[in-house]
Amino acid sequence: MKSSSLAPLFISLLAVFSFVSISEGVDLRSIIAQATRGFRDITLTCTVTYANQTELRKIGKDFGKSYEFKTTKVYFKAPDKMKIEGKLGMIGAKIVMNGNRKATVIPALRISKKEDVSDDPHKRQTDLDLGIVTDSLWRDYRVLSVSSEKVASGQVYRVVFVRDNAREKKHVAWIDGDCLKLLKVEKYESDGSLKARYLYSNHALVGGIVWVPRRVDVYSPDGKLAGTSVYENIVVNTNIPDSEFAL
Repeated sequence: MKSSSLAPLFISLLAVFSFVSISEGVDLRSIIAQATRGFRDITLTCTVTYANQTELRKIGKDFGKSYEFKTTKVYFKAPDKMKIEGKLGMIGAKIVMNGNRKATVIPALRISKKEDVSDDPHKRQTDLDLGIVTDSLWRDYRVLSVSSEKVASGQVYRVVFVRDNAREKKHVAWIDGDCLKLLKVEKYESDGSLKARYLYSNHALVGGIVWVPRRVDVYSPDGKLAGTSVYENIVVNTNIPDSEFAL
C-alpha cells in the first residue's frame, strides 16, 4: 500500500528530472552559441608527435592511417566546410568537405574520388573533430542529455549525443563549465564498450574568440596512449574564401 502511494511522487520526480535535463540542454546550447557567435573560420597546422599503430588499430583498422601524415594543414569554415592537406613522404594528399559532399585527391596516384556523404555522416568532419565546441554539436548530432558534474577543477557539463544513423553508439563529451573548453570525448560501441577516449589540453583563447586545444591525446579501449597531435600556427577569422573548398 505504501509502495503504491509513493508511485505518484516518483512519477512527479521523474518529470522534474526530465525537465531539468531538457532545460539544461537548451541553456547550454544557447550559452555556447552566444559565446562562439563571432567564430567564422580557423586555420591551423596539425603535427603528429606520437603514434602507436598497434593501439591505433584497436580503435579501428584504418584509424592509424591519418597518423601516418606527420604534418597537415587544416582549414575549417563554419558551418560545414573543411580542407585537410598533407604529405606522406613525397606524395601529397587532400581531403575536402563541403556540406554533404566530400572529395579525396592524391594527384601522384591519379586518385580523385568524390562522394555524397548524406547517408554517411561519420565520414564528415566538423569543428568538434578539431576539439572546438560550437552550436554545431546540436546541428550535426542528436543530443540525448546534458548534465552537470563537479570535478576538482570546478563544474563541467556532460553531454551525451549520437549520430542519427548510429543511435546505438553513444558519444560523451565533457565541457568546462566556465570557459566552455572541450576537455574530453569518449566514443562507445553499440554494446556499450569503450572505443576511444580523446583528451584535449593546453587550450588557447585564439583571437579572443574561441577556445582551441593545442594538444589532443587519443587512447585505445585498453586505456593506452595511441596517438598525440599538437596544433600550431592557429589563426581564426581570416575570411577563408569558399574557393578553398571547391570540389
